[in-house]
Amino acid sequence: MPSATPSAWMPLRTRALAALLRATSGPVDTISPARLARTRRRVPLHRPLTWAIGTPTKGVTTTVREVPVRDGARVRVRVHRPDYVEGALPVVMHFHGGGFAMGHPTAFDPVCTRVAQVAGAVVVSVGYRMAPEHRAPTAVHDCADVTRWVLAHAAELGADPDRLALTGDSAGGNLAAAVAQGLVADGVSALRHLALTYPAPDLTEREVDLVLEQEDVEVPPHGFPVITPDMLRAFRSLYLGDLDGSDPIVSPARGELAGLPPTLVQTAELDPLRLDGEAFAQALRDAGVPVRHTRYRGSPHGFLSLPGLTAAGHPALEELAAEMAHHLRPTKEPA
Repeated sequence: MPSATPSAWMPLRTRALAALLRATSGPVDTISPARLARTRRRVPLHRPLTWAIGTPTKGVTTTVREVPVRDGARVRVRVHRPDYVEGALPVVMHFHGGGFAMGHPTAFDPVCTRVAQVAGAVVVSVGYRMAPEHRAPTAVHDCADVTRWVLAHAAELGADPDRLALTGDSAGGNLAAAVAQGLVADGVSALRHLALTYPAPDLTEREVDLVLEQEDVEVPPHGFPVITPDMLRAFRSLYLGDLDGSDPIVSPARGELAGLPPTLVQTAELDPLRLDGEAFAQALRDAGVPVRHTRYRGSPHGFLSLPGLTAAGHPALEELAAEMAHHLRPTKEPA
């Protein structure tokens, strides 16, 4: 497998981001409850933050609902619907990243509203419960339960329950793949497409540094920007607790892949998760799943959410939205 490009090849704005994160990030192994709480707040969608994460697409209305899940809790969701179309629209379920422990759905409004507009779809972004307060598999159960609730209550949302797609980035990519496997196992035929951006499909205990070395991946001189192998281990521990990660519900790469819908896999060249994402794309192909894989050169983990700080953010979002639009057309055609 080709090695990653040295960090000197990163766009200037991405190098600036990496330098800022190195200067401001505290030790990963001491993630405090207060630090986690700060990342889970509603994101103010105005400048200067929107210079980095983008702005919501105009002409899309966003509403908030609470959905019941299996243990009696209620999960908050953000429902994005384009104003320019009427009738029953296809559904896109969105699961955000953040290591299963960080993040807030409002930070992904720019992504979700763009997909809603381009695909002409109702996009439902799920505020699933996070670790360490809620360890695995709570996040998977929340995402699966909300997805099934949306299909059962499609009429309330002006949605078509026969046209469904799932998408997620990083930890959200793991959740999207796991939910997709559950739907396929249960014979749900509505699932048309799966889009995974720098996913984490395998949470078994592996030494990421050793894997990178064995695959001859060149680590940038200052380490990987945005996320590092140490961070991956820390998030894995927060999410799994005492679990070993071998159960497909938390490691979908170890589950049944045959029968999954056409899948988009987007990976970042300067990302310790790149190898896992690309191995998953190949495993899907080997299982007979139609796959489109794009590796974004010179890009770090998290580029989809940082279009102002990376060169890949905008083109990756347009690719994702276009793939959704193609696979969610009213008449199902061969991929």
